[in-house]
Amino acid sequence: MNNAEQIDYWNGKVGDIWVLMQERMDRALTPVTAALLAAAAPQAGEAVLDIGCGAGETTLAAAMAVGEDGDAVGLDISAPLLARARERAEALLSQAEFIAADATHWDEVGDFDLIMSRFGVMFFADPEAAFRHFHSLAAPGGRLVFACWQPAARNLWATFPLTVLAGLLPDPASADPYAAGPFAFADAARVATLLEAAGWHDAAFHSLPFPMLIGSGEDPIADAVDFNLKIGPAARAVRDAGIGAEARPLLAAALNPYLADGDVQLPGAIWLVTARA
Repeated sequence: MNNAEQIDYWNGKVGDIWVLMQERMDRALTPVTAALLAAAAPQAGEAVLDIGCGAGETTLAAAMAVGEDGDAVGLDISAPLLARARERAEALLSQAEFIAADATHWDEVGDFDLIMSRFGVMFFADPEAAFRHFHSLAAPGGRLVFACWQPAARNLWATFPLTVLAGLLPDPASADPYAAGPFAFADAARVATLLEAAGWHDAAFHSLPFPMLIGSGEDPIADAVDFNLKIGPAARAVRDAGIGAEARPLLAAALNPYLADGDVQLPGAIWLVTARA
């Protein structure tokens, strides 16, 4: 997808689904959020820009850390997710600001001490140009910290449902592994080259494997099936193929071995990337 297609996509049904799944996703990504914020270490009085902020979890945390003397701005292209973020900010009496904008063209005055993102930077049609623009928004020596997915093979939460349902889905078309999408930044060496070309220095990649919580509650298996049919690569494939009814029992049976202590978890792995302007 190009940026315009991404905007249409996230302002349609998918944006509404992610609003409904906001609490579930934040819970599933708790280890990622904790690691991201620890690496970013927003300080009192700093100016923070959160790219692809979604429903606001990381922006709200940054706003709390920087306090009244700082600024926390969240950018996103999805009106439904931004509406949810603003609701949460109002409930928390947070000063976080949420702006609808394509981050690659947002031209406000920069000087951000910290630019951060939880899975919001892998979807740009021209990632080098995007990172160059972000560099222009950073204060001298400003920090860049973001989380991106490692290769799909290390993220069973995403690949497992596709494997289970392979017999019901059309054969996947060969795709550019670097095309905008969840796993566009899986190749750390390529991302390091992009960052250097865009003017960022001292890029470092920290590997974080973690258990992705996809099912819990009274019926964790049903909850996990629901998660897989609403979030992730399989969700779109199932919607496009119209096989939701057939998919449910297959996924339920396949996920049962991953149920332990009332939760269903599948392996995930991210790169936690840091760099300086």
